[in-house]
Amino acid sequence: MRAPLPAAGPQDLGRLRWRCRRGMKELDVLLARYLERYFCSASNREQDAFRRLLETEDTILYAYCLGSQQPPPEFATLIERITAYPASGRGLSSDCNPHAGQRPSCDRNPPPDRKPAGRRC
Repeated sequence: MRAPLPAAGPQDLGRLRWRCRRGMKELDVLLARYLERYFCSASNREQDAFRRLLETEDTILYAYCLGSQQPPPEFATLIERITAYPASGRGLSSDCNPHAGQRPSCDRNPPPDRKPAGRRC
């Protein structure tokens, strides 16, 4: 039996975030969304399954997510969880993202006390 995995630290999350970048934008979105929102609160077993899932070829992983191919039992619940959440949701809180819920620095709507940068004619 495997020893419990250590909690995901910032360096580990950075590596996983990089591994979530695939050859298909759809997979990028699904995997990164799961990582940012739910990975840190997942059980060690689910985190380990996610790490192993990232080793799967893109076309097979995409088929799992679309439901056109049945995933192995070890990934079935994880695939359901990855694909079950809605795609929208800016400003969501997350256990993994310490900046979640904060105003992005590139916000298009600046606070009222700050004038937007624009062209000077």
